[in-house]
Amino acid sequence: MQYIGKFVKTHGFTGVLLLAAEQAADVAPEHLREVFVVVDGLKVPFPVEIFTLRTENSALVKLEFVNSADEAAELTGCDVFAEVKFRQQESEEKQWTGFAVHDAVYGRIGVIARMENFNGNRVMQIINGEKENLIPFHPELITEVDRKGKILYIHAPEGSIRLP
Repeated sequence: MQYIGKFVKTHGFTGVLLLAAEQAADVAPEHLREVFVVVDGLKVPFPVEIFTLRTENSALVKLEFVNSADEAAELTGCDVFAEVKFRQQESEEKQWTGFAVHDAVYGRIGVIARMENFNGNRVMQIINGEKENLIPFHPELITEVDRKGKILYIHAPEGSIRLP
């Protein structure tokens, strides 16, 4: 189990909670099916209905069986944990930093400076000189990976690349 944050307040009237986390973006929302909320000293499992990143350090979370603001209010102030496997994908993506990126049409377009997560959509920040390109990090766009040579071959969406 890994500590991911704390529910700090309710959001709306349907049982949604605001999660404050050191790095909410490190949680891979598409794989997060369950969180463990510390209630009376015990880690209680709750299935996750919705996990939406708001900022790098916060997310809106809707848990199953929590359907009102009053029910959600009972969980404010509680620590939240998730199984470590839910963080593995994001930490693996951090390994892409420093990879050269080659596009099928434009050739070498730059180097991955970092990975961003925008509401569950992973994006590569690719730097080439003073130009920055933000390109989705999606398996369908990746054509080949040379881990030894640290090169990522892609076929970027049309119009997503600005060259220097």
